[in-house]
Amino acid sequence: MPSTKKLEISHVEGKEEFEIGAKLMGQELLDQMCEKLQMDICPLFSFGYTDAKGHGAFVKLEKKVLSQDLSKKEDPKLLDFRAKYFPESVADELTHPTVQRLFWRQIKQGIVEDTIYCPPELCVLFAAQTQQFEQGDCSAEMTLDVSQALPQRVLGQHSLTPPEWQEVVKSAWSKLKGTPKQAALMDYLNIAQDLEQYGITYFEVTNKKKTNLWLGVHNLGMDVYEYSNKVTPRLGFPWSEIRNISFNDKKFTIKMVSKEAPDFKFFSPRYKLNKRILQLCVGNHQFFVTRRQAQAAGKFSEGEDRATLESKLRNTKDQLLSIRQNLDSKKDSTKQTAEDLEYRKNQEAGNDKFKTMKKAQSGDAKRRVLEFEDLDAEC
Repeated sequence: MPSTKKLEISHVEGKEEFEIGAKLMGQELLDQMCEKLQMDICPLFSFGYTDAKGHGAFVKLEKKVLSQDLSKKEDPKLLDFRAKYFPESVADELTHPTVQRLFWRQIKQGIVEDTIYCPPELCVLFAAQTQQFEQGDCSAEMTLDVSQALPQRVLGQHSLTPPEWQEVVKSAWSKLKGTPKQAALMDYLNIAQDLEQYGITYFEVTNKKKTNLWLGVHNLGMDVYEYSNKVTPRLGFPWSEIRNISFNDKKFTIKMVSKEAPDFKFFSPRYKLNKRILQLCVGNHQFFVTRRQAQAAGKFSEGEDRATLESKLRNTKDQLLSIRQNLDSKKDSTKQTAEDLEYRKNQEAGNDKFKTMKKAQSGDAKRRVLEFEDLDAEC
């Protein structure tokens, strides 16, 4: 009989236990996990883990689970079930209620823990939508724990007591009266997918001048960020421009579709981390191609008509303006973070996520590659 190992798999709503044999493949474990959670099999999800050297990694679904570099000291082996890849359109790609809910909880966790930057007024709206999903319509006797609903950054920047914060959130919540719970969840995600740091995995890299930079890998391509600014990309390379990605030890080489463009080369210090960067790039590129094929075939269609979406957008903008005006009177400007200042600068210039991304991708690929090579320590 083959030996078995116990697994403890955490997810955003709890933990599951499995006992698996040596031959179980990653994809088989994914199938079993989805069945246990009563959700459609979703290729966006996978299992994260901490390898034997303490570095984060994901289970390779095409390989045996126990043949991978899991920590030998752990018993049971610890995995984390979460989204590895992120949809371009949540309305088109997340169609099963359980998948929607798990993905929403992951994004919400990132916003509340401040790993996904979100401006204060939008944090309040998200907290209100969360209450609408979890409790339904607001009533006077309902309460919420603002320390679990809002980022500590936002709470610390405003001179409001916990009861006053409750009233701010409840005011926004009351305006959602009549919104079905699942609709509130999807409204949250439809807004969140346009946040500057949604779905981006950041890696520390350098150019040939040894300038410290961030590489952001996401569903539309890869961007380069100055080391002091993870909100606005300095340079961008969409997947449609990239022909091939490879690495040798510490050096990555990106070959562009354009024959005039030189290779885009950057450096990352750890071999195992570099395998993860490559895997994430290849996976995102494959999803990008699959989505373009589905769009060409007419397989994606918005769940709501254009007029309804535009009406929601207008209402959301009005509500955010009202929340912001209320918060600004209680804000301590000396406590603004670099992310706050960068976000406001973009807003005042009329820029959103997609405009800054387009600007980072402007000009031909050759110019952007040469500009990357020339970035110096001032970044």
